Amino acid sequence: MDAAPLRIDGSRGHWDAIEELWLAGELTDDEFEDHFIDDVIVEDIGEGTGASYSVEVR
Repeated sequence: MDAAPLRIDGSRGHWDAIEELWLAGELTDDEFEDHFIDDVIVEDIGEGTGASYSVEVR
């Protein structure tokens, strides 16, 4: 199976919650992960697209 890169640039994401937690000194790894997935990645690629994705971090 051929794969094409899935590019997520975060331009459509909502960074407000992450920024607020960061500025308050309350941004934990878990909070960042939760907000990044829900508020940035999902906003970039859409929710429920019906496809499966593999993520490779470079």
